[in-house]
Amino acid sequence: MINIRRLAYRLRYWSLVATTTAGSGHPTSCLSAADIVATLFFNIMNPKQHDAHFILSKGHAAPLLYAAWHELGMVTKDELLSLRSFNSTLEGHPTTRLPLVQAATGSLGQGLSIGIGYTLAEQLQKTNKRTYVLLGDGECAEGSVWEAAELASFYHLYNLIGTIDLNRLGQSGQTLIGWDNKSMEAKWQAFGWHTITVNGHDVDALLAAYHHAHLITDKPTMVIACTQKGYGVELCENKEDFHGKVFSQEELPHALASLAAHFPEDMHDI
Repeated sequence: MINIRRLAYRLRYWSLVATTTAGSGHPTSCLSAADIVATLFFNIMNPKQHDAHFILSKGHAAPLLYAAWHELGMVTKDELLSLRSFNSTLEGHPTTRLPLVQAATGSLGQGLSIGIGYTLAEQLQKTNKRTYVLLGDGECAEGSVWEAAELASFYHLYNLIGTIDLNRLGQSGQTLIGWDNKSMEAKWQAFGWHTITVNGHDVDALLAAYHHAHLITDKPTMVIACTQKGYGVELCENKEDFHGKVFSQEELPHALASLAAHFPEDMHDI
């Protein structure tokens, strides 16, 4: 049986190593969303079978996406560690230069609209293929997100399932909403969405949320996952001024040791 928690640990490990190797990137944004991506990629979806669409709207967490592809055996270690190098297809934000990526994201607030396009296309073709969109909480300040929210509700896109990585911190400080999940729920409900709030680091809760979302047949669902930015690494966990900052080669061993100390030893076989 797949151990999703172990895979979430590995996604964090590779995100740290890849961003340090590149000398740039957004490791703390990857650390907060690792449990979400691990749950989706290794249980809810079957990426090798292309049975669902996945849009990483918070595109700056691209190393996490690439780490998931690596764990699936679809991106080599050398390719993963080429992150952000000049000739690499693994850019700082996802682009379709990498065939595995379904949408170029990085301009925040665009991913949900792209997800709507995929979902409408599948609806017109009368398929049951779902679309999953992972958003950041900071990008929910963009008006385009709410235009998309209204449209998805209007078309009753029940096969569209969003997740918000509610980690409280944006680029330069706390987001407008912080960890006020009740306010976030109310906004999405007002736009006609079904909402589910969970601890975004609890794999069982995430699994239950997605399975519940699959039962909704009249509206889109937004999973509001309460997380901590930098989760698992004490130096940067839930702290400001770490957005878009990587650990140096000298700092990396300490960050990885902190990560290892946060998780059971049977997860450390890398």
